[in-house]
Amino acid sequence: RLRFGVFSFTLMSDESLRPSCPVRWAILALTCGGLFGQFYAFDIPSALNEQMRRSLTVSTGIGNEEYVYLFNLLYSVYSIPNIFLPLLLGIGIDRWGYRILIVVLGVCVFLGQLLFTFGVAEASWSIMLAGRVLFGLGGESLQVAQGCLLFRWFKGHEVAFAFGLNLSIARCGSVLNDIMSPWVVQRWGVVNTVALGGVLCLASLACNVCCVFLDKYEGERANMPEAKGDESFSPRDLMRLPKLYWLCVLMCVSVYCGILPFNNIASAFFIQTRYSQLPLAEAQRLAGSAMSLLFLSSAIGTPPFGILVDKVGMRRHFLLFSAILLSLTYMMMFSINPVASMLMLGIVYMVFAGALWPTFALTVPQRLLGTAYGLATSFQNAGLAIVPMMVGHLQASGGKGNFRPVIQLLACFGFIGTATCSAILYGGFPGGEILDLPSVEAARRHKLSECTPLHSSEPPDAVAGKGLVKRNAGA
Repeated sequence: RLRFGVFSFTLMSDESLRPSCPVRWAILALTCGGLFGQFYAFDIPSALNEQMRRSLTVSTGIGNEEYVYLFNLLYSVYSIPNIFLPLLLGIGIDRWGYRILIVVLGVCVFLGQLLFTFGVAEASWSIMLAGRVLFGLGGESLQVAQGCLLFRWFKGHEVAFAFGLNLSIARCGSVLNDIMSPWVVQRWGVVNTVALGGVLCLASLACNVCCVFLDKYEGERANMPEAKGDESFSPRDLMRLPKLYWLCVLMCVSVYCGILPFNNIASAFFIQTRYSQLPLAEAQRLAGSAMSLLFLSSAIGTPPFGILVDKVGMRRHFLLFSAILLSLTYMMMFSINPVASMLMLGIVYMVFAGALWPTFALTVPQRLLGTAYGLATSFQNAGLAIVPMMVGHLQASGGKGNFRPVIQLLACFGFIGTATCSAILYGGFPGGEILDLPSVEAARRHKLSECTPLHSSEPPDAVAGKGLVKRNAGA
């Protein structure tokens, strides 16, 4: 039985109930398509930062400082609803089922992107922000509902692979956006480039609808049991989470807040600092190519790195390495090539995700695992709602082209992550030594069943039915 927030469900292990292989892979392919458009559309503002600046400052009459603030607010308002939704979504799943929520949330993603596109066309910041709120309401929660569906079809040893492949392909949407958007905007303009994200979100909605119908029809044919809700969650359970878990949460917030907010402004940073002497089109192309490395390296490297973590353990050492590398990257940001800096951040993102999320499974009792993932996700989104506004303030106060205060802030998150992981490694907390064991031995020591997502190296939107991600997730 796995609990996510106030929702729990039982993972059946009866091999006689295992569905046919073609159906499972068809459902996995549809869920991948169901996230691809969302991941593509999420970072369109980041890829079009400079073009949006030139277009909107002229059409709305705002100054550079106000634009910087409003631009970063586009990412904050996406995360604000998701401070609470990952913990509350289980109520909706328990009451209405995951199928209807997958469709409703997919519609929210599409309508949110459509509203954002309309806001860009009308040069209305209020409409754009409303669109991003609606987009955020559907985006993170959609991954939670999809997780419940995938848990039904991929049980035991295939769960980790299914979620890893699901998020890796979804992250390719972010990579494609970084490469395609600068090319598309030069030919068809800002509005049409944003609208392309809406088209892909519509295609993803179609995938989600098909997936729901296939799940309903084939599930009934295979006599597969439905997920069963359980409302026995008590807030007192949160008080039982150990100190080691809370240190992992602090590191989760600090490292993700050190990576994803930078990706939001990376295009402007590279264009205004490293490529300032080049024509805008060329500078945008080079910046987009460099930015794509963050999620490309993560999409390619996270699944095999997760296998490495399963085999050798050493999670605390990998976490410390990622935090130190994050700090070093920002310390060298103004002196190294953009490609090198984004590749280093991609390695941080890959190593950190591959080591952190399995670590949560080893720090809490199994019955609180989903709650622990949901709570970590909520704190992560709280940080990702606040930090972009801090970045926007520093950008605006520093003036155009002065990113030094922003880089110093992001480096501080790397230092906090390093200090936190040092405490995890050398603090002598009960159960800390289990974190460095290979997964098989760690599972035995921690008394986790094979149906618990111990072996997953993906964010909570995949592992606990988030997001379980943003992204940016990103992740």
